[in-house]
Amino acid sequence: METRKYPVDTQTFSKLIEGNYLYVDKTDLIYKMTHDFNYVFLSRPRRFGKSLLCSTLKEYFNGNKDLFKGLKIDALETDWTQYPTINLSFASAKDVSESSLNEIIDSMLSFYERLFGMENKGNDCGVRLKELIINLAQKTGKNVVVIIDEYDAAMLDTVDNDELQNKIRAIQNKFFSPLKELDQYIRFVFITGITKFSQMSIFSTLNNLQDISLWSEYETICGISHDELITTLKDGLQDFADKNGYTFEQTVEKFRNKYDGYNFSPAKRGVFNPFAVVNALCSKMLNNYWFKSATPTALIKLIRKFNIQMFDFESVDCDSERFDQPVEQVVDLVPFLFQSGYLTIKDYDPEYNTYVLGYPNEEVKSSMARVFNQYTYNINDAVPLKKAYIDFSKDDDLDKFIKALKMFFYRFPCSLNDKKESEKYYHSILYTLLSSFGADIAANLETALGKADLVLKMPKTIYVIELKYNRSVASAKRQIDDRTYAKAYLDSGKRIVKLALKFSSKERNIAGYEAVEEPTENQLKTN
Repeated sequence: METRKYPVDTQTFSKLIEGNYLYVDKTDLIYKMTHDFNYVFLSRPRRFGKSLLCSTLKEYFNGNKDLFKGLKIDALETDWTQYPTINLSFASAKDVSESSLNEIIDSMLSFYERLFGMENKGNDCGVRLKELIINLAQKTGKNVVVIIDEYDAAMLDTVDNDELQNKIRAIQNKFFSPLKELDQYIRFVFITGITKFSQMSIFSTLNNLQDISLWSEYETICGISHDELITTLKDGLQDFADKNGYTFEQTVEKFRNKYDGYNFSPAKRGVFNPFAVVNALCSKMLNNYWFKSATPTALIKLIRKFNIQMFDFESVDCDSERFDQPVEQVVDLVPFLFQSGYLTIKDYDPEYNTYVLGYPNEEVKSSMARVFNQYTYNINDAVPLKKAYIDFSKDDDLDKFIKALKMFFYRFPCSLNDKKESEKYYHSILYTLLSSFGADIAANLETALGKADLVLKMPKTIYVIELKYNRSVASAKRQIDDRTYAKAYLDSGKRIVKLALKFSSKERNIAGYEAVEEPTENQLKTN
């Protein structure tokens, strides 16, 4: 049997099928979507398969039945009507000016005007799109399909420039505005993006646009489900396991920790990041492929704009109105982080219609930590400390790791500490540093009597950590004991160590610490 190639560098459906690339079959959901609705909007993070979905829709509406032979839709569709299709992508509209955006739109419209033998009369972009749709419908006798991919690319790149964003919004509003009034000429409209800019005309004018982004029925339309991973990608997982000396089950677990955890509806059916998974299978290495695939420019701009800490987003309580609100004129990072894939749904309470959001997986959490390290704390070299942490995870030698931490802070430039030092400051640095190393660490974790500053889960030991700034180690230890933080982990099967840390403004470093093991229930009974 010929080995299928991994689609690490193509998002074109016809190329995948004809080139014997691996394809995770979503065509049953495409059939359902295109028969249930006429106007659809889908928000998903970048590199999550939106462009491939658009390409698949294009081939479906072009009636290219042979491409779908053997796929799920082959048993569902009996018509295979060929519709005139306009497939537009704003993927290149990044770092654009007002004039360059107009040029991109002109180029896309000119292509279809030439393709269908129509004249460019020099009208504005909205009028040209309207004329294109009407003429196509009249010429072919069939309603038109309009597919618009990454509609918000230009908007995302201008989140820190209100003046330019307003100009870009005006251009795109003019362009999209005809879609509502042309209902009689339209078979299907599909629009994708990362975020939802409510002041765009596609949302304010197209009031019949169905936003299926949070619908459980379509939660897995982009991404790879657990069942798809262990069936469609089974051979690739086994190859990965053989190459790296793991069992199949160990490989699935490593992929789950690294790339799974994205929930796009309250049902929490969950999907793996498709871009990361296929790159890992192709290279046979677990790396942060999604985060490295493009510089998260908008994220960096917003981190610089807001005075935030990484652990502020470890667990975020919110109602649906908060995390599904528009992101223009950003006053709250949560909607942007959710829609962009940096946060996901961790829990849902249907009685109150409230959510808990958090980081989806180790790739996102560790990569976010590196962004915070670089752009908030200007930490660019933590390699010696990372090596010490890796040793710590193997030998569980706390004293040696504390020495490495102290060496790190000895080298920390004093200019970065000026006017910033506080308990929260050191708390945040420790959290982001360890998160960037891939540590299983949580901040401000609630227990019955309070919140532990940090809980670090190592292979053999759980460290319950309390920090104090210019206060005694004894006060930190007393707080752990008085609020019984450690007892929440007695059933973990691991050693529980209470770690009290003191940071000093005089030394600008760890000035003292004490580690005491919490006795297990069995030890208490024995004593």
